[in-house]
Amino acid sequence: MTNRPAFTSDEELVKQLQTVLRAAVGDAPQGRGDSLVRNARGLAEEISGRIHREPVKWGLANVPGALRDDAAQDAFTALLLAIPEMRGRQSVAEWFSLTVESKFRRLWSLSERQSAEREHLLLEAAAAPKPAAKPADSEPLPVLSLFEEPDGVWAQFELAFPRDAFALRLRYLLRRELTEMAVMLDAPSSRAITMRLDRARDRFRMYSEQLGVTRKDVASMMEQFSEVHTP
Repeated sequence: MTNRPAFTSDEELVKQLQTVLRAAVGDAPQGRGDSLVRNARGLAEEISGRIHREPVKWGLANVPGALRDDAAQDAFTALLLAIPEMRGRQSVAEWFSLTVESKFRRLWSLSERQSAEREHLLLEAAAAPKPAAKPADSEPLPVLSLFEEPDGVWAQFELAFPRDAFALRLRYLLRRELTEMAVMLDAPSSRAITMRLDRARDRFRMYSEQLGVTRKDVASMMEQFSEVHTP
């Protein structure tokens, strides 16, 4: 966190960050690049700190807790991208409030869609013929069974990390193409989706290990998330 005076307005912080960013993309003198990066990071941290210290002013108080962190992160990223084009008379807090509400509505829509798809899959699973029981020493259940278990590891992961779970479900259960997912998840590119899937797989693996799932079972699940299983 920076030591800038508290009386520095939000708009003044944005102006300072604009100046630093313009200098960073220009022909900065040799050795000054690292200083500009540190300064930009400090200004961004100061703005982020203000957002979380004053949730009412910045609109976070109106976002339900379950999606607040994700909506705030998405809105803050959008703010940083928009700063170079912001006008001096524009209220930063008002801009952020409108943006975080928009991000929340998108996340809520995705969450509702995910819940509907999950309910549909559970209904299909309930109607399907039940497989014969396997002996206790059989191989671990495949990942599709985990998708269908209402109280299994996957169900707990969906509640803890709904965005990551939805991305994994789209790719590895519903077999969506990366380009389709980019449109559905409002991502800038297929590469961004690939990075999101990588992060989601890593988070699922760590979450499973934290729940005490054996290494053998975790390895089996992660094999099912490999791209070789997608069309």
